[in-house]
Amino acid sequence: MRARLYAAVRYLLADESLEGQPDSVRLAAVVLLAKAPARSVEQVLRAGEMGRWLGFSESYVDHTLLPALRQAKVVTTAPDLAESGRVTGLKWTLLPLRAARESGDPMHPLALARKDLATLLRFCEAVFAPGWAPIDGPVTPPGLLGARRGRGAATDRLALLLLALQSRPDGRVRLVGGSVQEGRGRAAATVAKALGCSVSGGGKVIERLVRQQVVEVVRAATQGGQFGKSRLVVPAVAAAHGRVQVEPVRPTQPASAEAEDAQPCPACSQSTDRDEGGPAEEGLVLSGEGWQQPSFDDVEGDDFQRPGDALGDLDTCQELEEQTTAGNQAGDEGLGPVVDGRPAGASLHADHAPVVVHGGSRSLSGGFSGEADRGCGDLPECAGGREDRAVGPDAEAAAESEGLGSPLRGEHRSEASEEEVQQHRPKPVKPQVQLGRAVFTGPALLPAGLELVLAPVRPVWERIVRSAARHHVQAAVRVQLGDLAGVLGHQEAAEALAERLGRRLDQQMGRPVTDPVGWILARGLPQRAWCWSQLCDEGRRMDTGGSCPSCQVLIGDSRGLRSRITAQTAKDLPGATPEALKAEVDKRLNAAVTYEHAVRADRRERILAEQQARATIVQQRRAEQEAAERQRLAQPCADCGLPQAAALCLLCTQRRSTARVLAEAVDLAVMGPTDLSNIPAVAAATERCTNDTRDLHEQALQRKREKGAGEADLLLAAREIAVAIRDGRRQALHTRLLHSPEAVAEGDKAYDAQLRSRRYATRALAEQAAERAADQAQLRTAECLLTQRTRQLHAARREEAHPTPALGWTARCADLAEQALAQAVSAA
Repeated sequence: MRARLYAAVRYLLADESLEGQPDSVRLAAVVLLAKAPARSVEQVLRAGEMGRWLGFSESYVDHTLLPALRQAKVVTTAPDLAESGRVTGLKWTLLPLRAARESGDPMHPLALARKDLATLLRFCEAVFAPGWAPIDGPVTPPGLLGARRGRGAATDRLALLLLALQSRPDGRVRLVGGSVQEGRGRAAATVAKALGCSVSGGGKVIERLVRQQVVEVVRAATQGGQFGKSRLVVPAVAAAHGRVQVEPVRPTQPASAEAEDAQPCPACSQSTDRDEGGPAEEGLVLSGEGWQQPSFDDVEGDDFQRPGDALGDLDTCQELEEQTTAGNQAGDEGLGPVVDGRPAGASLHADHAPVVVHGGSRSLSGGFSGEADRGCGDLPECAGGREDRAVGPDAEAAAESEGLGSPLRGEHRSEASEEEVQQHRPKPVKPQVQLGRAVFTGPALLPAGLELVLAPVRPVWERIVRSAARHHVQAAVRVQLGDLAGVLGHQEAAEALAERLGRRLDQQMGRPVTDPVGWILARGLPQRAWCWSQLCDEGRRMDTGGSCPSCQVLIGDSRGLRSRITAQTAKDLPGATPEALKAEVDKRLNAAVTYEHAVRADRRERILAEQQARATIVQQRRAEQEAAERQRLAQPCADCGLPQAAALCLLCTQRRSTARVLAEAVDLAVMGPTDLSNIPAVAAATERCTNDTRDLHEQALQRKREKGAGEADLLLAAREIAVAIRDGRRQALHTRLLHSPEAVAEGDKAYDAQLRSRRYATRALAEQAAERAADQAQLRTAECLLTQRTRQLHAARREEAHPTPALGWTARCADLAEQALAQAVSAA
């Protein structure tokens, strides 16, 4: 589980929005990820509460951290308003988390389930939670760095979180490989790699964490009294797993006899002058066949340091604020260098086996490095050495006192009841008689991935003996789980299906299940909807667990019908006895229900008939389309006559496409300098440009033929050449229109209007904005001119193809010529 959480945190910190941000911003993103709800990407959190998590004040969060998060596009915020309109907090939305959930990828590092988010939150609370003491609730103690505040607090908290997530159950953190420079410890390099800073900055963080007693740098000693390899340990993680913390071995002078018998390590005796803290030999790197691992400082030099003005940087503060870690004051007396360098002659080689050697190497049976005497350490003598230990209340209390239930274990906490504990305990093996002989079979284990779903019906599942039947039931459960996931979501589907199986098993009322496979497939898994709602299951909503509103509507309709019939019967039969009234009500109610069922049956028959008619029409149209498609495919090519070419073969299609592209190139050439209102000029320009374009195209094809290109290659090359000619002419026309008088005038107007807006602080900013506005105006004008000239060209072509006949005045005014003039009428 901790590996899954560590991968999620590292993926979040590696997001491009958090690149180069201070540690306070990065830690805030981690806090938002840990506190994120499982079914939403939006959470309500006050600025003061965020400051307590990070070790800063509310003012710092409002004025420094929140603007930095918004500017880096890490979060988006919105005010959370109460009913009275008062702001009660902020609604935070972590954008990387929203992108991960919108992707729909279940394997995304940030696609954490509800139990993963709960475990991460408990882990962060144990590391740096500020602590809470509610009036009516349980008290939550502060984390290891809960009291750490001020400069460097965010860096220390983030470093301790990363170290604790990647530590082993014994609290040890795996150190980085490669050589380190003189005066630098490998623990500092490990922290530097986790935080993305220099080794010097990592050393400062280690020094502060050691001073606060949350990490330990254990320096082991060799048999010769020299300092060996250092270990970085998080004691809280070791205590959470119940591991005994081994005290660091102090260098002691060996006895003379033992010194004579002690055999040094061959790798140590042949090493050069190179160690963790000492000077490295020139040009020495860890290498192997086909690879080389340089020093950590060669990858990230000393200049790789966070800005000095950042609040969460790694500079050593002169005086730490008052620190308390679990009630103890962290002192800094007697602290020397974090990692002492080993003496000369100890090179970096593989670690020996982490066991204790008693009595020297010659006292062992085999005499090899890593062997230990029998009885040493805390491991049992054999595999069943601890199986006779009783598990009772005392053992559970001892485990709790040893920290086995600590959040720093990084495991999902499940608080099971006594019934669940009894249910999940292994059942005694029962004999199964088969073909006259007893075959002992154990209970079937729950399949992987379906433990939560099948847990309520585990006794029924364990009765399924045949493996084929178990696979069949698993497939049916997964299908039903997929259907529920489409309605409720992946996180809620398993819980809803488990609740349904448990409810169906309770409905047995103690009666045994005779057929486990049939009961699960026919009674346990299917959804029983009592209404039209997809979320209804036996009158309950699967998402909320409450009563189904649709079923309540149906029940209300039935009750309303009975009330209406009762009132009408009492009105029609005044003075009737209650028995006669009740009998008449039941009779009328039966008739009404029968009529309603008949109407519904008629409606269903009519709907079924309509569906069948539509299906018949669809089949007919599909058959007609298939016949038309077969007829089209059987037609020969319209250009070359090739049979079965679907009216046009591939080669002729390519030729038509080339001709169409060349026609577009001719139109672009004509639209440039030609007066499109003059139809004869358009016709002459079209003929001239067509000849020029054809000649240019043929010249390019001739060069291809001279190179020995085949017919198919020439067809492809012909279209490519035509496309190149068209694109070049389009670019030339666009440039011509962009510098036309109309476009230049529009750009000048936009430039002057932008200068007059008075929205900019300086003249330089206003001029830059005016230049951008002028360029955009010219571009829009050029596009409009291109569209206008295209319409004019098409109109000229239509007029040329279908000219309008010219009519004389006699033809135009024929109706007027037949009418008598007013003067002639008056004279008559």
